[in-house]
Amino acid sequence: MFVDRDTLRFVMLDQLLSKVNPLTEYGKKSLDGMKCLIKNGEDFQKHWERLVKVFNMDSRKVQIIKQHLLRMGSIDQQMNYGFKTVGDFARLKRFVYHCRELADLGRDIWFFPDLSDLWVKLSDLTGDQEGFNLRSEKMLSLRKDHLLISKELENAKSRLIQEIESEFSIKLPDDEFTCDENVAKDIIEKDFAEVVRRSAGRYHLKLKSTGEMLKLADRLNKIEEFMTNEEQHLLSELEKIAGEFFEVLKVCEMTVEQIDLDLCRYDFFFLYKCCQPEISEKIIVKSGKYPPVKEFCEKNDYQYYPVDIEINRGITVLYGPNMGGKTTVLRTIGCFVILFHMGFPIPADAFSCPVLGFVRYVSRGNGVGLSSFASEIVSFNNILSLPGKKFVLIDEFGSTTNPVEGEALAVAAVKCLNDSDDYFLFTSHYPEVVKIASRVYMCGKIKNFDADDPHRMIDYSIEKDIKSNQKMALLLAKKLGLSEKIVEAAENFLRKGEDSG
Repeated sequence: MFVDRDTLRFVMLDQLLSKVNPLTEYGKKSLDGMKCLIKNGEDFQKHWERLVKVFNMDSRKVQIIKQHLLRMGSIDQQMNYGFKTVGDFARLKRFVYHCRELADLGRDIWFFPDLSDLWVKLSDLTGDQEGFNLRSEKMLSLRKDHLLISKELENAKSRLIQEIESEFSIKLPDDEFTCDENVAKDIIEKDFAEVVRRSAGRYHLKLKSTGEMLKLADRLNKIEEFMTNEEQHLLSELEKIAGEFFEVLKVCEMTVEQIDLDLCRYDFFFLYKCCQPEISEKIIVKSGKYPPVKEFCEKNDYQYYPVDIEINRGITVLYGPNMGGKTTVLRTIGCFVILFHMGFPIPADAFSCPVLGFVRYVSRGNGVGLSSFASEIVSFNNILSLPGKKFVLIDEFGSTTNPVEGEALAVAAVKCLNDSDDYFLFTSHYPEVVKIASRVYMCGKIKNFDADDPHRMIDYSIEKDIKSNQKMALLLAKKLGLSEKIVEAAENFLRKGEDSG
């Protein structure tokens, strides 16, 4: 699996894609199952040659295509389990109808097989419009006979009602009616009706069919039986047609899936002002914008700081204080790398990335019965054992155990993985990690200590090769109202440590 659920939850991909939902079951299943992955450079090139054409489409044509996607439905279940009922074949015809429309609208972008023979055969048996109406010469003749006899039966019933109304001076609303007991007895004696129920001198009657009506009803039942047999015959013929064009329909399903996802990418591109990514040996982000955080900043009138970073093979360390934005940077880059492999444009001025086999976040919460530290170690081990090239997100490794051993583990991880062929983005508070790391970025520094809102105090921009010793935790604790006595005691403790060290 290219990306696991822990990683998807961490980067909040669902939230990011929530505004560009697919319109068909094909698109939804593909997106949910991560089927739409770019696996090599050739995939990437073909994908983006097509997607550039999609992005250049007229917006009105895009809306027309979306309407066809919304209306066409899915034949996925029928393709898996067979076409049997009228409803199944109605779905098939509707699907093929809209595929033909889509083929015409997107002939220079997406591939559809030739559907003309399939449509001719479907039309011969069901009509030449989108709607579904089983037809053959025999069926047309039966329907004509059915209509004529139905009218004759209705006329015979009307004559009977008129005779009763004329003879007994009453008005019948329908073939069931209520009348006085004396009138009812006379009607029953004439064999015009039968009793349904009686109460308090009133009878509720129902018309009895005359001999003529019974003969007509019998003829109607026989015609309906013939129509049912003819319907089964036509459905059998349609089943053969579906089998004959099975592979053609499979290609159509894949193309519909592709169109649906491409229009999601189209919307995403313009919604978030994205760039077309490129393939490179490094992960490079220029002015990357993580939409959930950017929208939060805009809503609260905070300054948003785009991400600029370059990640080589081995470990890149990102350090800074709590609230300094390290985890947000981790999410941003993780999300961008996943989007890249899903064939999406990237919310950045520029983005490039190698084609990878896996993206993983080192999780602390999946080990049943394990502590956070134990879960983190198990997750880390499992990720390291994955074959192929991978990008790994590690947030504060070792911070869930005692600080001395935690820092030792973090330092060891940085040393051992620094020359790896994989890509690691590693956030840490530990000073020794920052000292030994060969590729370091700092995130989060005080810009306005007098600001009342902590978000306005911090500069969240990323700076490369800065190994600052700025101690922000005590400054922030004091600003957030922690007792001055506790802050002062902490400062004294630090000074003693520095003097002894």
